Amino acid sequence: MSFKQWLTGEKVLALAMGVAGALVIALGIHRFWIRAEPFGVAAFLGCVVGAFGAFFLLLTTDYLLHHARLVFIPWVILLTYFAFVQPHFAVGLGTALWFMFVSQLRN
Repeated sequence: MSFKQWLTGEKVLALAMGVAGALVIALGIHRFWIRAEPFGVAAFLGCVVGAFGAFFLLLTTDYLLHHARLVFIPWVILLTYFAFVQPHFAVGLGTALWFMFVSQLRN
């Protein structure tokens, strides 16, 4: 197996997705840490809702990647912006990416 085939394999892409998920979760945790509000039940429920929303948005991202590549670029920029601004969404997006990472490793 050549390096190019290894680099474009599904396992490497799944690993990159897992690393990206870990970084986004760390970003969300950092944003929660610098906020003056305590982390409570409402923030936890916000993270759960953010995870469900992130699953839907990642499905939309996959569709855009395969069918509308010019729209994919601003879409990913928008998702990245929301992950930086909203810690609930960042933790939810990271959780969604980790779930997809684990489901890729099972195959």
